[in-house]
Order: sequence, then C-alpha cells, then structure tokens
Amino acid sequence: MKKKSYLSLLLAGILCACGTSSHERQLAQAIQNDSTLVQVDSMARAILGQGFNAGSGYSQVWARDMNTFIETACEVNDPADIRGAILLFFGMQQPNDEMIDGYVLKPDFTWYDDTPYYSDNAPLHVGFKNTVETDQESSLIQLVGKYIRKTGDRSLLQEVVGGRTVLDRMDGMVDYLMRERYDEHYGLLWGAMTADWGDVQPGEGFPCDLNEYSHRCIDIYDNAMFLIALDYLQDLTDDSALKDKWHALHERIAANARKHLWDARRQKFVPHIYLEESPVPAGFDENDIYYHGGTAVAIEAGLLTKEEIVASNRQMLENVRLSGMPTIGPACFCAWRGSRRL
Repeated sequence: MKKKSYLSLLLAGILCACGTSSHERQLAQAIQNDSTLVQVDSMARAILGQGFNAGSGYSQVWARDMNTFIETACEVNDPADIRGAILLFFGMQQPNDEMIDGYVLKPDFTWYDDTPYYSDNAPLHVGFKNTVETDQESSLIQLVGKYIRKTGDRSLLQEVVGGRTVLDRMDGMVDYLMRERYDEHYGLLWGAMTADWGDVQPGEGFPCDLNEYSHRCIDIYDNAMFLIALDYLQDLTDDSALKDKWHALHERIAANARKHLWDARRQKFVPHIYLEESPVPAGFDENDIYYHGGTAVAIEAGLLTKEEIVASNRQMLENVRLSGMPTIGPACFCAWRGSRRL
C-alpha cells in the first residue's frame, strides 16, 4: 500500500488543527482518503527527477520555483546536482548583493530582455529578474534552509563563491533588501503593485520590470516571505551576532506587518499600502479583494493566531464558492469577499 502523500497529510493536518466544524473534519478525512493525491505526488516526483527547470520547453531555473519543490527534488535527484544548481545562484549574485530570479545557459537565452544579469562567477549563464517582485532573495534563503534540513549538508554554508562564503552572501542579501527595498516609515519591504504573489503589474511598459509607470507599495506576501527567510537564517548559524541581528529584524518586520497590514475588524490582510499615488480607480474599494496567496504565506510565517487562521480559512473557502472556481488556486489572485463575484 502506498504511503499517503506529503501534500495530503499537510492539507488534512491544517484542517484538523484549524477546523472546529464537522464539515471541516469530514473534509480533512476526505483528503486523507483521496488516492488521487498519491498519484499527483508520484507524477511530481517523475517530473522533478528530470531536472530543476520550469518545464520541458522552458529551460530556465527559478529560485522561487525551486524553493517550492526542493524537499521532494532531494529525494529523486543526486544531491551533488542540487548543490551545484544552488551554488550557481550565488555565482550569479550581483556586486550589490542583489539576487536574480533565475538563470539559463547563454545559448538558451532567446527572449528579449533589456536588463539581463551577468557575473564573472558564472560565465556560462545569463540571469534574469522580474524586478516588480521582492521575493527573490527570500526565496533563495528559504531554498538553502530547506536543502540543509533535508540533506544535513551544512558545508554548503562555508562554500566559497567569488571569494565569499554562501552564508556571508545570504547576509549580504538581507542587507541589500534593507538598503534597496525597505521603507523607513512603515518598517516593511516594498515592491511594485502586482496581483497577490504575482510578478506582473498593470499599466504601460514591460509588466515585470520596475519602470516609470510602476506603483511602489507594501504587501503581506513579500514581507511574510522575508520573515520565513529570517527564521531559516537564524537556524543556519552559530554566530551569536548574526543570530541577534536576524532575530531583531524578524521581530520588527513581524510587528510592523501586524500593525500596518492586518485588518483586525475584517480579519484579513489589506492588499496594498501605496507609498505614492494609488492606481486603483476612484470608487473601487481594493480592500474588498482577499489575497489568498499572501495570507497562506503569512500563516506559514506565524503571523496569525489559531483563531485568525480559522477565520481566514473559512473566508477563503467562501471566496472560492462565490467565485465559481473549482479550487482555491484559480481564485487566489482576486477572490471577492461578501457576495461579489469575479
């Protein structure tokens, strides 16, 4: 008999922990008994065993994507190959400690991009980045943390890339975010206005790059991802000074996220705090939009109480019902609260 998939156990565990109604308990049991989840897990393992790129016709390797499947990838690939793929990201790290979204071999760089990233530490590859987002550094730090927890390979932290250790480079990535993407007034990271955890902005110009049409703002997704990364960093070092630095920053970001982004009355996160003008048309209440993706990551970051998680789960399920979508996923970018529909 096949073991239950990790996904099914995770979903059922969340519902069992948060659910109080008989319906939620029944749903948890249904998930545990769903054999199709085992099939999906098996199919995912088969795909991941073929490499780390995002698809058969899509040769790029993305930090954000790899972060989501690294644990399973470690079970179906040679650890040396995974280690090499991770180190290549640090080879592509920029002199200002900025991290790319992903990389590709130079012959496979066939699309238009007016701002490709290069590095002498990875001469065979080209990097790329959707600069509207602010989760690249956080994604890679989480990726490293998950890899080490899965494999026990802490030697990766002391691997030297371009004269600096991986641990030092990750510390530099935190400093980059605090220098380039931190708003002093709110005490939180900012990015461009996009839909939930997406990397596409409205308006003119290339939709994935910051430009004169971008609208700088603060959202829960970027900051929750940063909090999770800071948690991993504290586990990755015995240096008390670094631990104290990352712990203090984590506490400050968490407190400010609760203060400025959590709407206690409506039991939801506000979609955006705009640092300049808002692109939202007059008469439209953006806070009617419920961001499922950012909320889910905030739960992972430990920002919500058990009671708030219960309330969030119920609202998201109701959003899906009202939207007419078959799953949470298709509705997550713009699920309406109340009786409004997509």
